[in-house]
Amino acid sequence: MLNSQFLGQNLHFSIGLVVSLSFFAVAWLYFDAWTNKETVKGFFKWCGFFLLSVSFLIYAIDVPWIGSSVADQDTTVFRLLSECLRIAGYIFVFLAEIMDPLQQVPTHESSDEEPKDKSTEEDAGPKKPKSIKVAGIVTLPMPVLSVVKVLPTVGAATVGLMYLRRATKGLERHLRPLAVAFGVLALFELLSQAYLLRASSNVVVSQLTATYGPIWLLENIVLLVAGLLLGRWVWRYLTKRFMSQLFMIFVSSIIAVFLATTLTFTFLLLRSIEKTTLGSLTTTANVLNYALDSKRSETASSAEALSYNPEYASAVVKKDHKRLVELSSNYLATKKQSSLIITNDTGQVLLRAEDADRWGDSLSSDPLIRRGLLGRSDSSFSSISGVLAPTMFIKSTAPIRDSNKLIVGTITTGVAIDDSFVDGIKRSTGLDASIYSGNVRSATTTVAADGKSRWVGVKEQNKGVNETVLKKGQTYSGTLAILNRPYLAVYRPLKDVDNVTLGMILVGQPQTALLQTVNESIQRTFILAVLLLVISVIPAYFVSRHITKQL
Repeated sequence: MLNSQFLGQNLHFSIGLVVSLSFFAVAWLYFDAWTNKETVKGFFKWCGFFLLSVSFLIYAIDVPWIGSSVADQDTTVFRLLSECLRIAGYIFVFLAEIMDPLQQVPTHESSDEEPKDKSTEEDAGPKKPKSIKVAGIVTLPMPVLSVVKVLPTVGAATVGLMYLRRATKGLERHLRPLAVAFGVLALFELLSQAYLLRASSNVVVSQLTATYGPIWLLENIVLLVAGLLLGRWVWRYLTKRFMSQLFMIFVSSIIAVFLATTLTFTFLLLRSIEKTTLGSLTTTANVLNYALDSKRSETASSAEALSYNPEYASAVVKKDHKRLVELSSNYLATKKQSSLIITNDTGQVLLRAEDADRWGDSLSSDPLIRRGLLGRSDSSFSSISGVLAPTMFIKSTAPIRDSNKLIVGTITTGVAIDDSFVDGIKRSTGLDASIYSGNVRSATTTVAADGKSRWVGVKEQNKGVNETVLKKGQTYSGTLAILNRPYLAVYRPLKDVDNVTLGMILVGQPQTALLQTVNESIQRTFILAVLLLVISVIPAYFVSRHITKQL
């Protein structure tokens, strides 16, 4: 998703520059004609096209932000400025067309026609003033929308009709492509107002009009078509004069170079920021792993300390459940442990301090218990089923020996990796964290809309994560959606004492924080590129002029 939106962002910028160049070429064509014959209508005409060129230059800067499906900045200063300049440009061109009389197709009166009876006309009463039909415009009831939002569409359509009128009713057939270009531009203006529907409660409408959605893509394609039609039309006339041709070649080359440089730079910038963030998340995941190792050391120390207590050894030898309950009555609270399990030399449970009434079952198949009975102290992750979701534990087992150093049982202490653990991670790092038992989320910092409920019990559906972490036991890092929100995330496996992956730990950062920096950097890059581009046009003009004078 991130890559496609980045491509869409650069597509928007590129199309804006191409259309701006096309309007600038038309403005230059009319400006060149105006310098030979300075008239008000000529001034309005080149000035209108120049304003349209500047407006689409600003439109190119107003790129939709990556990570924004519902526009976060629908009413930006750039958008408003671009629309106002387009309105002004359409008005200027419209006024120029009004001032320029239509070149009528000559008509020949038939000699057989009877002369009109002037007296009849005179008797008919005073003449009614002729109605002036400007380009066949029909007044329609306006929707309840801001005039500023409607005027660009009306302006482009009006100018297109004016040129169509000249091409069909007059002698200026060469203006037909210009009429078509403005007609396509009017369609673009109409589609560009679709963002007003992005806040719709209708899901289909909201998805269709979303940034980088189908209508947004169609809007940019239509604008590109209008720009290409305009550019193709004006290029035929610019080639008539060497200086104009040379100047536009220079300008086009400058735009191409700046465009290639800017797009390459923004791509490298995005990749650099993404790589740096993932590197930071990987480091945080490693630090989190050290925190888990610290928890493991704590449980191991607790188990070792209890295993050397002769009172526990004596009670285990006698299988005195009551005595073991008395000895461990306050242990869990004072040591901040979640579990304490004591078995005899066959693996039979003599005590569960967290549930004293449940004992007598066998844990001889548990890997940690087996190692303890063989005289080895060890630690491991384990998972215990729960009502909503399983719980991951860090457990440590130590053998219990009697006075003759013989193994008479085991003692296992454990601490739950629960919500309080991941909350501590978020407080210290500011990052979201989750613990998974298998692919099921057992603890998380992600809360529901009510601000209290945790999104536990949810399965991780990403195939790449499940394949890399759970099956291969490797670390996964990348961009993915977590609960329909884009994240940069790192997953690390949680393995038991036999090196079997039992779960995962996730450290993630919402892309909104990252994309805020990326979008601001990319927009600054586009603004700087446009400023340098405008400055570069000036020497291009003087160089073209100098070369022309040398010929």
